[in-house]
Amino acid sequence: MTTASTLSATATRVKLHVVTSSSPVMLLRVARYLSSRQIPIEVGNNFVKFPRAEPSADDAAVALKAMSFRVLTSMDQFAPEADANMGERCAALLAEEQAPKGHVHGPDCGHDHHHDHHHDHDHHTHGHSHDHEHKHEHGHDHSHDHPHNPRGHRH
Repeated sequence: MTTASTLSATATRVKLHVVTSSSPVMLLRVARYLSSRQIPIEVGNNFVKFPRAEPSADDAAVALKAMSFRVLTSMDQFAPEADANMGERCAALLAEEQAPKGHVHGPDCGHDHHHDHHHDHDHHTHGHSHDHEHKHEHGHDHSHDHPHNPRGHRH
């Protein structure tokens, strides 16, 4: 029987079963199923690989097919998951997951979300409060939240 340590030590291509899915939950279930049978696995973004030509792994492949999983055969390199390589394999994924994703609004987004002054001014001739953005002839910018009369001023 091929062991995980034997497989990880070889950089050659080996016979594999490969389950593919775009669903992380489905792949998690496949990984749990195989791990509970002590079958070494390699997990990727859209696949789970495990050895073939071993009775327990081949039996598991048959069972997964019977459950309607898509199980392919392949010849590829195999680096099974292990406690020793988990940190290395997860580092790039964790860094990507924790990286800022552009501009986000929230308590820690780095800028203020309120103004320290009131926008209802009596000197406007178009009679509305300021809740959306446009420029006025009288030299200041405000935000306003209302539709404008087409006969009123233009933006």
